[in-house]
Amino acid sequence: MSVDPGSRVPVLLLFARDEFVDRAWRLPARHWPNRPSLVGGRDERAGGTWLAVRPGDGSAGPRVACLLNAFGTFASPERRLTRGELPLIAASPGGYVGDLDLTRYDPFHLLIGEADGMSMLTWDGRTLADRKLEPGTHLVSNRGLEVEDDRLPTAPERAVTLIEARIRHFRPLLQAAPRPEPAPGPGVPTRAAWDGWMRLADGDGLDVDDVRALIGRHDWGGDAGVWMTTSVSLVALGADGVRYDLNPAPLAGEWLEVPVR
Repeated sequence: MSVDPGSRVPVLLLFARDEFVDRAWRLPARHWPNRPSLVGGRDERAGGTWLAVRPGDGSAGPRVACLLNAFGTFASPERRLTRGELPLIAASPGGYVGDLDLTRYDPFHLLIGEADGMSMLTWDGRTLADRKLEPGTHLVSNRGLEVEDDRLPTAPERAVTLIEARIRHFRPLLQAAPRPEPAPGPGVPTRAAWDGWMRLADGDGLDVDDVRALIGRHDWGGDAGVWMTTSVSLVALGADGVRYDLNPAPLAGEWLEVPVR
């Protein structure tokens, strides 16, 4: 993420979704009749999403909400609700997940962006932390906000290996990359709009089996199956509205601008 209050486009988000390859989903659209203003990809198993965009109108400004699984204490199976509903709640006008009974949800990180900046909610299964992100560049993984000293929650060894390798590789690249100012609307292709970030969004040329890969593929073996980056999203919030671009098949490299109006 990049937060720059002085920019024409104050909030930029690059989001890579990792999921099991056999988990079906649908391309971003207005999939939820009870939330007609929201645009997002729909998880066919549970009906929720990992990223929801609200374009904004005269009564409410634009907003994006995206979800990452976290580590911590899991909800009891008989009470568990899908975390996929959380971005939908957070992206809706007046929506705040802190008002929910969070003991019914497994741990999560929820990023919420508006034209004036970004905030991050973290639920570890016991407590909820709510923080406003400072201006600058930030990386968030399943461990949470990745900072220079890396004093972060514990996690399974294999997950830590993958997360730390990604962070070490991509943090300096993100910090050094020219910051784009993507404008919404037709006429400007994704690669031109996001110029300075496109190499990062395409995975920086790393092989999918590389431990550092942003666009990765990992076979957990046994009944677990193959886990891979199933889509990459780019979202910009600014004075001119929202721009939302998606690569729905990162290994193919085909980008499209998602209609949000």
